[in-house]
Amino acid sequence: MIFYKTSSFGNDFIEIEAGEAAVPPGDRGALVRAICDRQRGVGADGVVFYRRGRQAARAVRPPSPRGTGVPLGDRAERGKWHFEIFNRDGGAAELSGNGMAGLAAVLIQRRAARSPLVLHAAIGPRRIVLVGRQGPFFDLDVEIGLPDFARRDFFPFLEKGAGSYRAAGVEFHPVAVGNPHAVVLCRRLPAMARLAALGGKLEGNSLFPKRVNVEFVQPCGAGRCRVFFFERGVGPTQASSTGSAAIFAVLRRLGLAGERLTVECGSEAIAAIWRQGIFIRNRTRLVCRGEYFS
Repeated sequence: MIFYKTSSFGNDFIEIEAGEAAVPPGDRGALVRAICDRQRGVGADGVVFYRRGRQAARAVRPPSPRGTGVPLGDRAERGKWHFEIFNRDGGAAELSGNGMAGLAAVLIQRRAARSPLVLHAAIGPRRIVLVGRQGPFFDLDVEIGLPDFARRDFFPFLEKGAGSYRAAGVEFHPVAVGNPHAVVLCRRLPAMARLAALGGKLEGNSLFPKRVNVEFVQPCGAGRCRVFFFERGVGPTQASSTGSAAIFAVLRRLGLAGERLTVECGSEAIAAIWRQGIFIRNRTRLVCRGEYFS
């Protein structure tokens, strides 16, 4: 099975064309857990399965361009790229900004797509633009979309007019940016071991029927913040683009951020930008192409 490995700010993904996977779509969890194992597999925070759009069956088809024999609608569908995200534990995720960025880098490297490109998830399309490239490094503008503070399928406890809630003794702000997040504001970030323990308690708390991604945030003023990410189905990670978008959404709502936010995570910094929705300025490294034996 041929795969590509990518890393965005240290958040790494394995990108696999769906036809390469030796298991049907409903049985991918075990494969994901095995290939993401850092001692016995390739090692990664998650897996992206992608495929080119298939020809859709139609009772009545629009005419084809002269000489091609291919209906317009079918040509458009075959030009689309669809993807599914899985976390390291084998669970499906609705969206991943870094996973999408890795897929965009792979498709551009393979000359299977050109910038700007639109990637299609089950929750809808997202646009990605190649800003620059230096060898294996791709600078990308990644669309996350509009934040949603009213997603009751993620947050059934929501009350009208409430902004923050408590669980496991921690105050948090719930927000969806395609996937669910709990943003915790801190005057000062505690030790990493303490943050990891709290993140685990929040991620699996019974308040969240689909579990939740957790961000611990220390606002630093001047459009900057420090953060510790604890991702659903993964644990502590070095970076998260949807997590950065969630932080940006909450801080903007509270009047603590303007049109741009710099999210500091270790030695890296992620820029979140508001342009009628949230975009992330992403740097992704195309690490390698390999073959996995299952």
